[in-house]
Amino acid sequence: MPAFPQLRSCARRCIPAAALILACLLSACGSETPSPGPDGPAAAPATAPGPDRPPAPADLPAPAAGPLPPTRQLEVTVEGQVELREATLFESPQGYAIFVLPQLTMTPEEPCCDIAWARADDGFTLRIERIDPEQDLAVLRENMALALSAVGDVEALPAGQIGAESFRDAELAMRARGDGISSYMLVATVDGGRYRVTLHLPHREAIEGIAPTMWAMLDTLRTTGPRPPV
Repeated sequence: MPAFPQLRSCARRCIPAAALILACLLSACGSETPSPGPDGPAAAPATAPGPDRPPAPADLPAPAAGPLPPTRQLEVTVEGQVELREATLFESPQGYAIFVLPQLTMTPEEPCCDIAWARADDGFTLRIERIDPEQDLAVLRENMALALSAVGDVEALPAGQIGAESFRDAELAMRARGDGISSYMLVATVDGGRYRVTLHLPHREAIEGIAPTMWAMLDTLRTTGPRPPV
């Protein structure tokens, strides 16, 4: 395996990857008190989020159900056939864990992300970024549309076409299809952590097996700790 697999992967993705990096840079880094009643002071009502009061950050991990095993069997559906494959636990410095199937290699991509690419064809990539839970959704949407526009016309991705069940209630789901490649971008909250996910899927023969492999992996993502300081 080359000493710097990220560089080889990035070199082959060219314009779409450069646009996605640009998008990441763009997006990185009251009620009155009630009067006492005859039976004593009234309880103060809960303060609801309003235009001047954003919701409290949700980027806190859910209670752990116990340590994750080092390996796990995943169901992968390829051309209508369900296969069981053994995946290996990857623990990210971004405060999450995911099970990686042997068809892909995954590594941290500093400073905010991790990237997986297919061993057979490293033009196929899955990038996971832990993002600020308070980041404005309109800004995220604009940056994602800008990045995807380098691939082709941008459209909303229907929930039924998201291959990872835990991402089907995503805040944002978009895709673009271009000359020889399709790209997908999702923003979703999983176990209290907020993530932006990008898939690059070239229109080559390997897509029949690699795309469902990536979706199966993504469905295993679990938040295990807080988002590290940026």
